[in-house]
Amino acid sequence: MKRFNWQEMRRYWESHNSQRATLELDRDPAVLDNVIHSGAPLWLNEYYARHQKQAYENLFAFLPPTRLGSRALDIGCGSARWCKFLSDRGYKVTGIDLQAELVDLNRARHPEIKFECVSVQEFEPEEPFDLISSVTVLQHNPFPEQDAMIRKLRAMTQPGGYVLALENVRDQAPHVFSNTLSGWQARFGNAGFESVAIQRYDYNVLNRLYGALRRRAASVSKSSKSTAEITPEKYLTRTPGGRKTTLLRHLEIGARRVAVAVDGVPEPLLIRSNLALPTVHCGFLFQAV
Repeated sequence: MKRFNWQEMRRYWESHNSQRATLELDRDPAVLDNVIHSGAPLWLNEYYARHQKQAYENLFAFLPPTRLGSRALDIGCGSARWCKFLSDRGYKVTGIDLQAELVDLNRARHPEIKFECVSVQEFEPEEPFDLISSVTVLQHNPFPEQDAMIRKLRAMTQPGGYVLALENVRDQAPHVFSNTLSGWQARFGNAGFESVAIQRYDYNVLNRLYGALRRRAASVSKSSKSTAEITPEKYLTRTPGGRKTTLLRHLEIGARRVAVAVDGVPEPLLIRSNLALPTVHCGFLFQAV
């Protein structure tokens, strides 16, 4: 499997909105199509977003009370979901992202929050932050770049400050570079953080099974075209799942709805109990030492 390097990943995100996601604010005011699964039904993105928020809130509860003047940074801020969350809880917030269209949209919708179109590596704040938030951002960077980014997060965090991160612990793809739970902890530990809390989420057993079956079917039926030719632009404009008949698409959507309906019952309970079972994503709270 070809993996994108940092420059390719940068192009992937700079062109992501124009080539892959949509900005239909009436239908999708949170712009979940951009920040969850582009091209997926809104009900599915709302399902994943709901449990993301549950995991984020559970980790946020470990933080000390917000002090007057506390500063927060959200990297890869997307549609500003977490910027707004932190602003509502008393932080003076900055959000950074590589998608210029989203940055402009965020500035218009949230004038009380500062937004910049810049990468983590190139961002130079005037002073360090009390809290840095990263939701499924680091996972979209090659492994050596992850280490550089985490070191930069440490440089931008006040001593005793925190990083709240939600990242993939299972999947690998041209644009996904996941670590195990202990792997993420080790990367942050090497950069000068200590682990405060972990929050497993995205258990979703039936959804994981459904995805595995789809990937297996795709691998059997894929063309012989070399994956070495893939580029960020080609990957963004691909048709998810290939070309399918209307009947097959309806069957797939129906199967996914069943999986979501079944998984949706235990998922909030599993997140609340934080059971040490396999998950696709995990949340972390780290403190700068």
